[in-house]
Amino acid sequence: MGIRGTIGYTPPEYGLGNEMTASGDVYSFGVLLLEVMTGKRPTDDIFNNGLSLHKYAYMALPDHVTHVIDGELINYHQDDAIAMQCLASVVKIGVSCSVDSQPQRMNIRNVVQELQSIMNTLQSV
Repeated sequence: MGIRGTIGYTPPEYGLGNEMTASGDVYSFGVLLLEVMTGKRPTDDIFNNGLSLHKYAYMALPDHVTHVIDGELINYHQDDAIAMQCLASVVKIGVSCSVDSQPQRMNIRNVVQELQSIMNTLQSV
């Protein structure tokens, strides 16, 4: 995966020479989650002039999040309102994990709890 393949997943603080942290891992996880949910890579050509995968998803919150979710996920779940809400919740988690500010990132324990809650909701439908 060369340098270009890792840049979109690397938290900003690593560029400042900071050592690797759990918060940095949360950032990378958030970007990966957004990639899966949107079907877009952080290095896609549309992400230029200050637009990033994080900003792309963030700008869609809260009312237009379904506009950034991968069309295949939307087509599969379009008739299921609960599933659509769950997909939107996963995007929100991805955004919360991938904020530039390290102290503002979601704690991984909360991430796991939220994802578990989403899975439980989907299993009960």
